[in-house]
Amino acid sequence: MVGKNLNITTEFELLGLTNDPQLKKLLFGTFLIMYIITLVGNMTMFFLIHVSSNLHTPMYFFLKSLSFLDFWYSSVVIPQTLVNFLVEKRVISYLGCMAQMFFYAGFATTECYLIAAMAYDRYAAIHNPLLYHVTMSNSVCVSLVVGSFGVGFLNSLIHTSCIFSLNFCGAHVITHFFCDGPPILSLSCEDTFLCEILLFIFAGFNLLSSTFTILVSYLFIFLTIIRINSTEGRFKAFSTCISHLIAVCLFYGTTLFMYLRPASSYSMNQDRMVAVIYTVVIPMLNPLIYSLRNKDVKEALWKVLRGKQA
Repeated sequence: MVGKNLNITTEFELLGLTNDPQLKKLLFGTFLIMYIITLVGNMTMFFLIHVSSNLHTPMYFFLKSLSFLDFWYSSVVIPQTLVNFLVEKRVISYLGCMAQMFFYAGFATTECYLIAAMAYDRYAAIHNPLLYHVTMSNSVCVSLVVGSFGVGFLNSLIHTSCIFSLNFCGAHVITHFFCDGPPILSLSCEDTFLCEILLFIFAGFNLLSSTFTILVSYLFIFLTIIRINSTEGRFKAFSTCISHLIAVCLFYGTTLFMYLRPASSYSMNQDRMVAVIYTVVIPMLNPLIYSLRNKDVKEALWKVLRGKQA
């Protein structure tokens, strides 16, 4: 089959999550509720940290950045998915698909590095609390967040440019509910081996380097905690990390499973379900994970609700 370049008038059809009309209605309601919770949760966390002076610390600066990130990360995928539950023909334009992939890959990669920076922050706080605010100065925190976004969107630019430089042919049906790399690569008429290798190298470097940072940070955190004499002190130190550990396991578990495995092991239904977890569920859970276990956040929220200066 002879391939041809797509132009700006070309559309992709998204296979979506289901063709069952009743299930579509159920999923629409479920996704809409989850999206509202995601927006409200992340924006509440963002503004609460912004207005509460007692939360103006490095740890909450990173959490504020994560809330900002998750707000936009979820908004790249979910609105389009909600529309597709209501329409008969689930299509997305070529430029729309390119934009969705660019921002999705950018925010997802940024989250990898931001979570790694949060692990380093916890190490700095526990390893030497007396020097914590020196080690994690404002300039260091800002540099880590800006660097995370910079690397994330540089990777996204390479990722998107590589895939959309290919020729596509056939029905242009993406076997997914949003524009992601593997299902779009499968539509190409060309040999995608070099592109797949390039993407695997970059995705592998991003995931493994950030995972390595997290593992090393927590190794030193563990070594520091076991040297603490009192049980209460050890528990207090560990409790500052538990929320972050839960977020790490959720995000990295699904992302590593999705992208760092052989192409032969891809399963359309399985991969779409895993994608729902890291594009829809995790951005919704992050503010809940960090707020429900955090006494400072709950106290600051109570003060704001009571109309007091936080």
